Amino acid sequence: MAFSRKMIPLVAFLFFSGLAVFLWHAQNRHEQELVRSNTQMTSEQIKVRVEGLMNARMACLDSMAFRWLERTPADFSKNRFLGLAGSFYTRFPGFTGINWIDTDGVVRWVFPDEANKNVIDQVIIPQPNLLVQNKSQKSEEDFEYSNTPCMKIPQGGLGFNTFWPLVYDGRVQGYLNGAFQVEQIVDICLPKIILNEFSVRLFEGKQLIYSNANSVDKDPPENNRLQHLMQEIKFHGKNWQLDLSPKTAVYSSGIFQNFSILVFGLTISIILSLLLYFLLQRMQAYRQARDLALDEAGKRKRAEGALKLNEKRLEGLVAELANKNAELETFVFSVSHDLKSPIVTIEGYLGALYEDFGDIIPEDGKKYLNYIGDASRKMELLIKDLLDLSRIGRLKIRKTEFSFSALINETLELLQPQLKNRNVEVRVDKGLPLVYGEKKRLAQVMENLLINAIKYMGRENPAPYIEIGSFVQNDEPIFFVKDNGIGIEKKHFDLIFLAFQRLPIAKKIGEGTGLGLSIVKRIVEYHGGRIWVESGFGKGTTFFFTLKDKETWTDDL
Repeated sequence: MAFSRKMIPLVAFLFFSGLAVFLWHAQNRHEQELVRSNTQMTSEQIKVRVEGLMNARMACLDSMAFRWLERTPADFSKNRFLGLAGSFYTRFPGFTGINWIDTDGVVRWVFPDEANKNVIDQVIIPQPNLLVQNKSQKSEEDFEYSNTPCMKIPQGGLGFNTFWPLVYDGRVQGYLNGAFQVEQIVDICLPKIILNEFSVRLFEGKQLIYSNANSVDKDPPENNRLQHLMQEIKFHGKNWQLDLSPKTAVYSSGIFQNFSILVFGLTISIILSLLLYFLLQRMQAYRQARDLALDEAGKRKRAEGALKLNEKRLEGLVAELANKNAELETFVFSVSHDLKSPIVTIEGYLGALYEDFGDIIPEDGKKYLNYIGDASRKMELLIKDLLDLSRIGRLKIRKTEFSFSALINETLELLQPQLKNRNVEVRVDKGLPLVYGEKKRLAQVMENLLINAIKYMGRENPAPYIEIGSFVQNDEPIFFVKDNGIGIEKKHFDLIFLAFQRLPIAKKIGEGTGLGLSIVKRIVEYHGGRIWVESGFGKGTTFFFTLKDKETWTDDL
């Protein structure tokens, strides 16, 4: 029983594969029959088109000769010829040229001039070729038209000439000459689809007079011999043989014809056989899948339990970190506040020393006292910055909506001495938007940014300036403070916002605690915004920052 089940997929594959091969052969035979039928109909169509066109053009020459001779007395003037030739040439395409030959066999008048100028004053009767000469003489003696064999014509390419005698009063007055180019005849008669799909060759006797193949003497491909067809084309004095065969690129044949159908059939056979095989193994595969699913479910449940435990631990760590940060901020606030009293005491006693004993203190003593005073002021400034840093977010100040332009004007008024001392030009954009927040804190932001710009403007700057403004990007107002000072290297962009971090060049230029930009960043982030810098060494600095609008503020910020 087990052996029989294993053989079923193989038997099914052999059956379906045999059916696919049979259908492939049947489709190939059907398509070959269609190609033969199409080739036959196309050859008949070419025969009818070429014979119809050439018989019609011969009739045109006969009609033109009749109309030329119908007047009494006959008008054999050049104007009369050009008028008739132009009318027939335009209305009946297919002529390469329509010419008039005098009785000496010399071409005198041609139409159109450009295409036939090479034959003017050329002797057409007699021709060097004996066959052409005999036919030309026959036209003069028997008063019948005649055609030359196909040859290279002066107008270019392979073609032939027709001579039509103009007989008036029993005498030949000249010859009406129609020049035909074989390639032009084919282009008029055959649509492009035939030339694209078939290899067309025309023979006159054994001479190949037309071929649309790349090489004029190229035989049809061997695999197209079954569709190869010969057809005879006859018209006035001409007998051409049409050699027609479908192009391989359009009508494929041979072993690879419809190969995709065979591949598809074999593929379907393989798929069906595999499906049968898998169906026989269904119960066993189902049991294995069920066991695996149960095992995976158990693992997933255990993983979810471990994930929840880790989430709880993480929440605990985050809460603990928040508490530590709060304790640290409280400690900084307490220490900073407690340190203010000793500093105030030191400054008070220094003032008393200068007031009570200033006259008796030696110069060295005064110098040391100045050192103590400078150190106490630096310490006081550091304590002030630490207090500001610790108060951000701790002391709730009423938030209001106010004019940012007014806040900038107040800050500039406060910093007017420093600006005048450094001869700094300040440019403020008009129409700055309203902002919402703690006005005192935002004033501190602008004051710190402006002090920073003034401090690092550079001593050798010939035209120092500060520009304050805003613009909208992605529906968000962005404020900026721009200067043309010494600039900041890109590698220091993140460092400048850290507490107590001062760049080496900053230490040389001016005093500071290293907390100014840290305070600015803390205030901006407390107001739901962000701050960043764009700069380059020696190219000035621009600080950008954003603030949340009134509608998006919450009590948590």
